[in-house]
Amino acid sequence: MLLNDARSPARLDANGNILRLREQNRSAWDRTKIARGLFHLNQSACGDEATEYHLQAGISACHCAAPSYEATDWPRILSMYDALIELDDSPIIALNRAVAVAHVHGPAEGIKAVQGSRKRQSLSGYYLLYAALAEFEMQLKDFPQAAEHWREAIKNTDMASEKSFLSERLRECETALEAGAT
Repeated sequence: MLLNDARSPARLDANGNILRLREQNRSAWDRTKIARGLFHLNQSACGDEATEYHLQAGISACHCAAPSYEATDWPRILSMYDALIELDDSPIIALNRAVAVAHVHGPAEGIKAVQGSRKRQSLSGYYLLYAALAEFEMQLKDFPQAAEHWREAIKNTDMASEKSFLSERLRECETALEAGAT
């Protein structure tokens, strides 16, 4: 929890808009909480068993340890998601794993990972499912498909901050679509 909470100050901009991990100012992360979180994670690693909590904390630790978004150890994060999904085959973990797959193997593989999730149907009303797919499609330059996913994501959230973030991403997508059409 400390590792996740340490990053909270950088998750929103000055106007309260959501920032993606790559956009966050890492200098705003609470280094004291990160140090305490890493200390507790190291203390918990003394046993013989790795639980889902160890793996979740390990994933957070990878993000906290990276000096920049580009330096994030995505292969290590993916390996922890692979282990985590063996312990907890939840659809949210499968979606998060798909994001890691996309970072390691590319967006097309991320889409395949989402489509291959046995419990994907249970996420049909979850806006982040469509946001992840939209991001993957934008990376693949399939802007019509990405726009469709952004619209579905917007439809599946009621929070104003999320709608604002998603609407901005849809506008970026539509601008790219228009630029490609001309």
